[in-house]
Formats: sequence, C-alpha cells, structure tokens
Amino acid sequence: MDKSLKLYWDLYFETVSNDEMVREHSNPIREFEKELIDGAILDIGCGQSPFILDLLKLDKKIFAIDNELFQLKHLENRIRNFDSESLKKCTFLQSNFPADNLPDTNYSLIILSNILHFYNIQECIEIGNLIKTISVKGTIIYIKVHSYKHHTNDPENPDNNEYFKHFFNRMNLDSVFNKNDFETIYFADVESINSQNQIKFLEKWLDCFLDNNRIYNPVERLAIKKDYLQNKTEANFVVMLKKK
Repeated sequence: MDKSLKLYWDLYFETVSNDEMVREHSNPIREFEKELIDGAILDIGCGQSPFILDLLKLDKKIFAIDNELFQLKHLENRIRNFDSESLKKCTFLQSNFPADNLPDTNYSLIILSNILHFYNIQECIEIGNLIKTISVKGTIIYIKVHSYKHHTNDPENPDNNEYFKHFFNRMNLDSVFNKNDFETIYFADVESINSQNQIKFLEKWLDCFLDNNRIYNPVERLAIKKDYLQNKTEANFVVMLKKK
C-alpha cells in the first residue's frame, strides 16, 4: 500500500471512533437482516469495516479478509474495544484476493465494498464467477463500486485506469453478476460531496502527509490543500443481490 494511504488509515484508526464510523456509514444491509439465511458473513477487502462492526450483533461467524495485515489489526482492535466477546466469532485472514482460496463454508452474506474498481472488467467477470461458485441459494451479496461519473474518471487521460482499473456502468454490473444467477434486491446510484466531518479529517491527514514529505512552505501547503479539498463528486453504485 502507498505510504500516504497507510498514513490515512492509521490516522483514521486513531481519530475516528467506532460509533462515528458506524453512525455515519450508510448500510442498506440492515434492511435485509431478517432475510439472511444460515451461514457466515464474508467481508472481502474489509479494511476497518463498519459493516462488521454493525453486524456483530448477529449470531453469525464472520470472516474478515484483507491483503493488508495492519488493517486487519486495526479492525481486530476496533472489535475488541467495541465488544470483546464478539472477537470469538471473528476470523481475520490476510489473503491475496482472488488468487488465494476463501474459507470453505456456506455464506449468508458476502461484502465487496470499494474493491471491484481495483480490477479490470475481465478480472471482475472472473470474480463474479467465483462469487457464484461460493454462494448458495439465498446468499446476499453487497457491492459498492465507483461509477463512470466519479470525479477521478477521465477517459481522455491515457493514465485513467492506472489506479482505479475500471469505472462501472449498469451494464458492466450485469455482465459481472448475471441476472440468470442473481436477483437485484437493492440498487442505488449515489452522488455526494464530502461532509464537514470528512473535510476536517482530510485536513488533518493532509497536514500529516505534508509534514512527512517535509513540505513546510505555507503558500505551497495551502495550494495543495485547496486543490485536494475542493468539492469533488463521489459517485458510486451500491447494489445488493440475492443468489437464485
């Protein structure tokens, strides 16, 4: 992971409480909790997952998977501070998805939040086939991906897919998760700008980032912060599917 991103997530762990994270995070899974079948919860690319913190109340085994060990440690500590008894139901796995094998069990819920846009469309189709294989009838899949309206999407730029490998449209999602196999139970086309709380956090992170890079000139710092913090549209599709 890029050093600036590690700095971001370390600072996030230190400054954003569990309650803040859960309260400020939109989680449509809550609306479908009573529809969850028997089986474990799998969060792929979990980070410090607000989903897991929100779902600890359920009597389900939870698998938290990420390729970054420090994020798994942060999540483990969050759960310990939130509800130490719930640690017993959680398994933390450092794993290279999708190359490494996933736990062999039935899943009631599979979470793919902010991960698919780090793969090109062909890789996403292969991931969709993998999800089809590991899910059973009634498994719910949560997906959040950057849409083509995301502020970083610039198709005219030859380096457009250097970091985010794909920006999705609705047809892309249908090609990844075939309608013959999955029923759409929730779909949202979401556009938003940063809240004041998010801006305050970003300012704090930028100060740390600039200090770490020894950028102390106040005019230069102000210009960098102004450019980064200008209103930029976050555009995502949030989708929930149920395996047929």
